[in-house]
Order: sequence, then structure tokens, then C-alpha cells
Amino acid sequence: MIIYNITANIDQSIHDEWLKWIKEHIPLVLATGKFTEAKLTKVLVDEEMGGTTYSVQYKAISREVLDSYYTHDAEA
Repeated sequence: MIIYNITANIDQSIHDEWLKWIKEHIPLVLATGKFTEAKLTKVLVDEEMGGTTYSVQYKAISREVLDSYYTHDAEA
């Protein structure tokens, strides 16, 4: 199993809009068939720049499947 992790620090001015978007985006990524599950978590860290930090972790069954996602799906 491979974890594809994306970490983002979100400014408070767009927090609610981003959270709505990512909750809609995750099912689209899963719909590619390249990942078996996804987990959105809030990271408990105090950033100097402020904002709220989140991690999205997608599980892929292999590096080859993740590479296929990068090649065929990620840009969309």
C-alpha cells in the first residue's frame, strides 16, 4: 500500500470555501479508481503564517497505480 499525502495550510479568509471544495474534490479523485480510500484530517500545528492545516491521505495499492494517477488523472 502507498499513501499519497497532500498537506495544505488554508488561510482563514477562504477556509469555509476550501473545506467545501475539498469535500467535493475527494470523491472525484476516488472515482478515478486509483485509490481505495481517502482521509481528510485537521493537523494540530501552530503555523507562524496562521491559517488551518489539513492533510488528505489517499491509499493506493501500489506505486505503479499512483504513477498512473499522476500520468492520466492528476492534471484534471
